[in-house]
Amino acid sequence: MSDIVQRFARIAVDQPDRPIIYAPASNLVLTASQVWQSHLELRERLSAPGLRPGQLVVSAAGNRPAAVPLMLACLSLGVPLMPIDAGATVTDVADFAARFGAMAVVLPQGPDLRIKRQHADLATYADAALLKLTSGSTGFPKAILTRESHLIADGERIIAAMGITAGDTQLAVIPLSHSYGFGNLVMPLLLQGTAMILRDSFVPSQVLLDAHRHHPRVFAGVPYMFNFMAASTAADDWPSSLQLLISAGARLDAATSRAFHDRFRLKIHSFYGASETGGIAYDASDTVMPEGHVGTAMPGVTMLIRPEDEAAEGTGRIFVRSDSVAAGYTEDEEERPFIDGGFLTGDLGCVDSAGHLTLTGRASSAVNVAGRKVHPAEVERVLRTMNGIDDVCVIAAPDSRRGQQIVACVISGQISSALEVRQFCAARLAPHKVPRAIIFLPSLPVTSRGKIDRGQLLTLALQRLDDESR
Repeated sequence: MSDIVQRFARIAVDQPDRPIIYAPASNLVLTASQVWQSHLELRERLSAPGLRPGQLVVSAAGNRPAAVPLMLACLSLGVPLMPIDAGATVTDVADFAARFGAMAVVLPQGPDLRIKRQHADLATYADAALLKLTSGSTGFPKAILTRESHLIADGERIIAAMGITAGDTQLAVIPLSHSYGFGNLVMPLLLQGTAMILRDSFVPSQVLLDAHRHHPRVFAGVPYMFNFMAASTAADDWPSSLQLLISAGARLDAATSRAFHDRFRLKIHSFYGASETGGIAYDASDTVMPEGHVGTAMPGVTMLIRPEDEAAEGTGRIFVRSDSVAAGYTEDEEERPFIDGGFLTGDLGCVDSAGHLTLTGRASSAVNVAGRKVHPAEVERVLRTMNGIDDVCVIAAPDSRRGQQIVACVISGQISSALEVRQFCAARLAPHKVPRAIIFLPSLPVTSRGKIDRGQLLTLALQRLDDESR
């Protein structure tokens, strides 16, 4: 039997009536013994189509309570699970199942799950427990071969570094299908019985109501959630129990950190990790840190800064070794980041003498403007110093004469002149780095992972550029 299943079995035996999943949307509370019983029923249903060890199950269960016993059932049967976003269409699910050779797919059906056998070319993923999907920001998502030992190592590392206890309750509004949600929410529940309050998505009023009702201590979120709550929640409305706030998935603005601390007297702790590695660094301090600072290496993690040709002086590409680094991707990659017993991330950063890691950009983000390289992060840093700019994202758009052009997507309640923005940049950047197009938006679109939706920004930019050319 799997180690994770055995550990949860002990919880179900020792504390059978302990509430472990709160689902306020359906007025449902599942105890440890009920989760265990649900896992046995799902195991039986999965076995019926003839599922064998190593064969893949693709699941669109999302943040339904059944997602937890489904994971237990798959671990018990020795079959890897590939969780995909709950918003995936039936066509999306079928495409994933066909591409990765799944034996069965799990689809939501009301409060329950429907298991459907696939009739495709089956694949076998020996020793894998979870096939994590990357964000797919540079193309179709890749699948990461993650063993049970990797999941346990990452879960235990997160529990230890963040001080998440068995008696804690966590707000669970980030997707369980993503690496962040799985490591921070699912694994503490399975390994030590840490309860969760489970919602399909982030609705600020629901978060506050759930917190006042169930008294959680831990909230793992993404920056836009904290930014929204800092701007819209009165200090007196903040639940007193909610004390450990964790942010990951995207850059946390220093302004958001300061505003949150000033209003609620609480620190938002930055967490840095990757789907391929699990947790890497965590800021456990109580001090509001500068932007880009993500703390120190988590227990058992080694971080090295490797030289990168296009990195700024004093920075480099972040290389990670730990016992939670995955076995690799399911398909061969032209670039092989799983090297030297670790993983070479796509992030650039620097580590100071005290071991504090600061992220400075992406290794693969350079834009080619008429044969000259421009790093969007550099342009963004300059624009964030301009009075009146609340947020900005710099992207590349096609240019018929120069190959690519720089487009700045700006959030500002005070500035509406593109010329003013370009003049500010021209005084501080080389001419080829000055954005040719400025797009003013009310907010930056984000994906379900809390990351800026650069695909949507590019669509908006192309539409605006097309309108201006007519």
